Amino acid sequence: MAEELNEEQVAANFDETKLRDLSNVAARLHRMQLAEDDMEITVVDGQLQRLPRQMEQVKEGQVMNNAGGFVFPVSDETQVRRFLILGSDKGTYHQTSEKITLDNAQRIVDIIQKGNGHMVLHELALINSENRNPKMNSMLFTLAICARVSTHDTTKKNDCPILHTYSEYIRELHAAALRLLPDVCRTPTHLFEFVDYCQTIAESTKAGGAKSSTGWGRSLRNAISKWYKEKTAEKLAMLLTKYPQREGWSHRDLFRLAHPNLMDDGTQHTDREDRLEREQLFRFAVKGDLVKRKRKANDEEKAKIEESWDKRALKVPYTEQQLAKEEKSRALDLVEAYLSLKQEQSEEVIVEAIKKHGLVREHLPTSSLNSKLVWETLFDVPMPMTAMIRNLGKMTLVGALDDNRVKSIVSRLTDQEELRRARIHPLTLLTARSVYARGRGDKGSLTWEPNQKICDALEAGFYKAFVNSPPTGKRYCLALDVSGSMCSPVSSSPLTCREAATGMSLINLHNEAEVKCVAFCDKLTELPFTKDWKIGQVNDYVNKLSFGSTDCGLPMTWATENKLKFDVFIIYTDNDTWAGEIHPFEAIKKYREASGIHDAKVIVMAMQAYNYSIADPSDAGMLDITGFDSAVPQIVHEFLVILFRFPYCIFLVHSISYNKCKKKMFILMKRYG
Repeated sequence: MAEELNEEQVAANFDETKLRDLSNVAARLHRMQLAEDDMEITVVDGQLQRLPRQMEQVKEGQVMNNAGGFVFPVSDETQVRRFLILGSDKGTYHQTSEKITLDNAQRIVDIIQKGNGHMVLHELALINSENRNPKMNSMLFTLAICARVSTHDTTKKNDCPILHTYSEYIRELHAAALRLLPDVCRTPTHLFEFVDYCQTIAESTKAGGAKSSTGWGRSLRNAISKWYKEKTAEKLAMLLTKYPQREGWSHRDLFRLAHPNLMDDGTQHTDREDRLEREQLFRFAVKGDLVKRKRKANDEEKAKIEESWDKRALKVPYTEQQLAKEEKSRALDLVEAYLSLKQEQSEEVIVEAIKKHGLVREHLPTSSLNSKLVWETLFDVPMPMTAMIRNLGKMTLVGALDDNRVKSIVSRLTDQEELRRARIHPLTLLTARSVYARGRGDKGSLTWEPNQKICDALEAGFYKAFVNSPPTGKRYCLALDVSGSMCSPVSSSPLTCREAATGMSLINLHNEAEVKCVAFCDKLTELPFTKDWKIGQVNDYVNKLSFGSTDCGLPMTWATENKLKFDVFIIYTDNDTWAGEIHPFEAIKKYREASGIHDAKVIVMAMQAYNYSIADPSDAGMLDITGFDSAVPQIVHEFLVILFRFPYCIFLVHSISYNKCKKKMFILMKRYG
């Protein structure tokens, strides 16, 4: 039997005719795929479908986005800029807030480990100084990473020069970050959040594995102490009382951990005229109360005070000027008023205290915040700009805004210089306009009847809050991504990416003469917007458009097919394109060839802090910008006007940072006229 089986196996031959039909069909399929640029096929829910070409990698260096499409990775500088400006406080259509934050944190740590920490802090300091970020969370988190990240034990000496220099680099990175602390942490809220991040980062990145770290090294203690010591008495009194605690932290917590002591400064402190004021305020931060002023205390009271006073301070007698300064101190008056009002119910007493000491809403008992008279007084003090914007709904509800106060609000919101001084970001005004015009708060049950003059002033202020730039004279196509993923919130705001993109597009619509607006998802819709359309009208129109998949190549394809002439396409998107048959970088190339406008540009306004973009970094006519950067109009103007004049230096945009590029372009302009 075994012999028969062996004979059959030997006799068996391969018959190619059995696979001939399969070979013919496969060859035909291969020829068709080649004709369609290697189109791929997939099965979705049991149905055979063509794989959109945007889901295929067609160029080296492309990476997959959250939707499965292929795009381009952004540079380290662009990623840092996106995170600092857009943040990650809220999740998106594809990713949770935690995932976006962790991805960006790891990218920043990688940049630091590669020796580029200076770039991170440079971008942070520049964006902060120019007020280009709407929220502080991501900036404080990044500063904490630079101040506390521990790649290795920097206290150990290294004989290798390179390793020694690397340790020196990490130490100096920490020191430089802490030197920026007073500039970035302008309020105790910022300081508390920064400290909380520092502790978390120090623990999660501690060097040496089992070595415990709380983050409270000498350098951080000194930086926190300096933050308090550098404030004037009146400024410190306002900060201690307006922001007693936030984020689970209080001033007492920071004093307990940092141990700030004014006497450590020696004569630099003891010779100051406001010495006694400052010592009183430092005591208030820890104890929560004030002692009787020295000139008003009798001998018995003075003896009792000295029992709890800093013994080092008592060794240096107070001068008459210091005693007089404490006796008439406005800073201590403010603290005393704040303490006395905690249980106050009399409206007249509260109103008088507001007028006398310049108190703000946070100083007052909650029970008084439904009083029309209290809000009128708070407004007339006058009320700080940020507080005014934040409380427009409440003041409208209680009837505190008469015609004169509405006129004052309109004047302040449309004063570009006051907006700049108050560091009001455009997104703050766009969000405020959206919430106020809706007539109800984003949280809670507060409702009111909006005042149209205030709505219009908020919209006017939105445009004025951006960095000014003259018209470019170019022909614009403004393309709004209205796909499903653009319904995610943007930058800790109740606004969706759709609404934010719409607001951004109106800047160019108002500023330029030749503008065409379109919306796209997996199909394109021409929009009827003109300069007289207001934000509310535009948002209502866009929100009625149907959602769909994302094809960021559509604006250029549509312009090519319809033989339209544009110098620049500005695409407002989250970069999660996938549904098209042509990649955006290919679409602009075809448009240039078909239209004859060989220097046509594409500007991508990124609306989420992802690490990729549809902009091809090898195409100098494509620029990626962080969507809610308040410097957007200026960046767009310089990219279009200067690079149209100097096309041979266009490579600078993608090879170096924007600010370095700007300097080099200005040099060329000066040289060549």
